Amino acid sequence: MSPSTAACNRYGGFDLLLGVYGYAVQIYCDFSAYSDIAIGAAMLLGYTFPRNFDQPYRAATLSEFWRRWHISLSSWLREYLYIPLGGNRGSRARTYANLMITMLLGGLWHGAAWKFVMWGFLHGLGLAVERLLSGGRRASGSVWGPKPVAIILVFHFVCLGRIFFRARDFSSALDVIAGLFDWSKTVELATPLSLLLIALGFVMHFTPRDLINRFETLFWRMPATAVDVACGLFVAMIEAFGLDGAAPFIYFQF
Repeated sequence: MSPSTAACNRYGGFDLLLGVYGYAVQIYCDFSAYSDIAIGAAMLLGYTFPRNFDQPYRAATLSEFWRRWHISLSSWLREYLYIPLGGNRGSRARTYANLMITMLLGGLWHGAAWKFVMWGFLHGLGLAVERLLSGGRRASGSVWGPKPVAIILVFHFVCLGRIFFRARDFSSALDVIAGLFDWSKTVELATPLSLLLIALGFVMHFTPRDLINRFETLFWRMPATAVDVACGLFVAMIEAFGLDGAAPFIYFQF
C-alpha cells in the first residue's frame, strides 16, 4: 500500500479536500515567490523581467487562468507549440486538436508519467470545451455562468488537475478523488491555523493588484524606528510559521 493510499484510508473527504485547497495555495505561494525572487534579483542586476503570476485563482475561464498562471510557460506553449501547430487558423476540429496536443505536451514537459498526461489532457479538454461553448471565439465573459460562479468552477477544475499533478502516481490520484466522496471519517486536519492560512492564500487573489506597491510606498514613509519594529515582527513571524531548515521550491523538481 502506497503512502497516498494509506492517507486516503485514514482521512475523510473533508480532510482530503482541505489538503487539495492547501496544495493549491502552497504551489501558488511557492512558485509565485520563486518567480518574484528571480524578478527582484534581475532588477538588482539592471534587468527587468515581466510578471509571471497575476492572481490566477480569480480567473473566470480556463483561458484566463493560463493568462494569469506561469505566464512565461503559457506564453511559450502558445508561441512555440499552439501557433506553429496552426492555432485557431484551421477548422474548429483542428483548433480543438491543437489545444489538446499543446496541453498534453505541456503535461509531458513536467514529467514522463501518466499523471502528467492526465493533467495536460484535462486542461486541453477544458480549453477545447470552453472554446466550443463560446462559439469558437474568445468570450467577453465567462461561458461557465455568472462571474462568481465561474471563478469557483474554474478553480475547482484546476484543483482536480492538481490532484494528478501532486499525486505520487496515477492510481494514487484516483484514490484521492475517490476519498473525497467519503465524509464519514472524523475530521483531523482542520486546525484554526491551517484554515486561516488557506483562507489568507485565497484572499490575496482578491486584493488590489497594486497592493504591494502601496505597502512599499507606506513602508518608506514610516519613521526609522517603526521600520525596525516592522522588520523585527516580520522576521519573528517567519520564524514562528516557517519550517525548520530550508524547504526546497516545488518547481525545482521540473
